[in-house]
Amino acid sequence: MKKLMLSLLLSGVMFAGFAQEKANIKENVNHDGHRSGKREFKLDKKSAEEIAQLRTDRMDQKLKFTDKQRKEIYSLQLDQAKKDKKNFADRKAAMEQMKKDRMAQREKLMKNLNPDQQKLYKESFAENHKQHRMRKSEDRPMRRDRLDRNNKGEKNSIEVKKDITEKNS
Repeated sequence: MKKLMLSLLLSGVMFAGFAQEKANIKENVNHDGHRSGKREFKLDKKSAEEIAQLRTDRMDQKLKFTDKQRKEIYSLQLDQAKKDKKNFADRKAAMEQMKKDRMAQREKLMKNLNPDQQKLYKESFAENHKQHRMRKSEDRPMRRDRLDRNNKGEKNSIEVKKDITEKNS
């Protein structure tokens, strides 16, 4: 009886350990099933020193640095992490500015159009946006359940073109 209880307890502990390990692996996988380095370290939330330390530690595990090497590698990693942080901030600011500029441009354009043209422009914009999203998703492999969900109730491009030509005729 004692052996049975001990073996059940041991198997429960092992199962919990494996479940914990599997949860940690899933955190580093994005929605497409690919590993994501950015999510792995959550670089945008860490300081340059923390990033440099993480990178140095990871390299040290494989390459077994001496103390002198470790200090030099850390300083190199720190310089690179600072540059990366600066570039990320600059890129983010530039993207925000570009987004504001595009919105202002679109508003100016809409003021110059009559209501019918505005409606047509909005429909065209929505169609282009939809096609862009479809093209973007076609480049990556899609899971079967997402493929079925995306195709449910939608016409393919040939059927849509037929409907458009029939309406115009």
